[in-house]
Amino acid sequence: MLEAKDLLEQSKSLQSLAAEGALLAEDGASGKTTRVFMQEHSSDLFLAASQVEATLAQAKSEQPIVVQLRKLTVLAGRVSANLELLTVASREEQRVLVGELESAARACRTIGEALS
Repeated sequence: MLEAKDLLEQSKSLQSLAAEGALLAEDGASGKTTRVFMQEHSSDLFLAASQVEATLAQAKSEQPIVVQLRKLTVLAGRVSANLELLTVASREEQRVLVGELESAARACRTIGEALS
């Protein structure tokens, strides 16, 4: 059974992954990083986000955190998908992913604040 403190840790982890992905996408879009570094690092972030998503998808919780669990699970799927896209994204796609990942990081922070 997932407790609020555990869900808070998952939200912090996901927030960190999304924020790091946004920074990486921004560097890629502006030409500040190599394609190989972008692919390797975004792949690592994708794998970590996928693990968070899998953990959340299998988790059970009780009220009142079940709503936050559902929201965070959906958000983890979105972050994971965006990080996977980042591994092959063009510079234009990277610009779009910056906003997507920044938005996800903010949403994770909001969920975390609700759990605190």
